[in-house]
Amino acid sequence: MTSTDFSYPQPTDDELAAQQPRVPAPPVHPVYASPRPDDLADAHNGVNTRMDGAASVKSPTLGKVAVALSIVAMALSLAASVILGVTVGPSEAASGYYFTDTPDWYQTLATVLVGVQGLCTCLGLTGIILGITAAVTGRGRTPGIIAIAIAAIAPFVSFGTFVALAFIAA
Repeated sequence: MTSTDFSYPQPTDDELAAQQPRVPAPPVHPVYASPRPDDLADAHNGVNTRMDGAASVKSPTLGKVAVALSIVAMALSLAASVILGVTVGPSEAASGYYFTDTPDWYQTLATVLVGVQGLCTCLGLTGIILGITAAVTGRGRTPGIIAIAIAAIAPFVSFGTFVALAFIAA
């Protein structure tokens, strides 16, 4: 141990290296090495299985599920925005400015479509979470990244579609 008081002489790097043991380090197998045929045979027998996971392949199912959820969320959200955007202008022109002035069937339709938007929000957030998990764990990295992108862009596309159609239909 060396002193923090620098007035005393400190050991040099060569002196510190001389104090280390002269035992060579054991060879370490890299993680990226391909599995040997005998390791695969042993893995099927349950004897001497590898612990680094090189012999097992991760399934991309999680990333594919994330993409499916994101696409469903985007499609439903766009459909709800299109229906609501096309009908809000004419309904306002025919019934009045306030939502309570519109007919009951339109109030029900608008409420259901807003509920669908809430459902799409939950599906999109689930797609983002599953996409992040898939990308981080390597279980469908590319589909996971695509799912994150779709679910992140979908609200902006949906809202932009609603606003554009509401102005056009008005």
